[in-house]
Amino acid sequence: MLPGVGEFVVQGITVEGEVFRQPGWAERLCNLPGTTGADGRPRYSSYVRPVVVDGLVSVVVRESLETVDPKAFEAIKQFVAEHRLQVRAGRGSRDAEVTGAYPVYDPERRSPENNKW
Repeated sequence: MLPGVGEFVVQGITVEGEVFRQPGWAERLCNLPGTTGADGRPRYSSYVRPVVVDGLVSVVVRESLETVDPKAFEAIKQFVAEHRLQVRAGRGSRDAEVTGAYPVYDPERRSPENNKW
């Protein structure tokens, strides 16, 4: 862990510069510490979430996941190493932890109807 860094971003590109094309990899990583709702749909924890950065599928991982769920954190590290994915620093610790202890991102919040997009 780097001092002051609260999260890191696993980018969908290998260290060789090739786009990582394994289908659904980001969702699988996000499901590691996630839960399943009453409707059977996945609910991501705030510790790991999929994002698109500069057109690349990526995953943001909060450093505090290592304390909350060490097995999930280790599994993510192993996945990154095995597939040789690029990782960069994310937001600082103060900004990354502002969302609270353990909120959940519900897929319904991303629905255009629910957000009035």
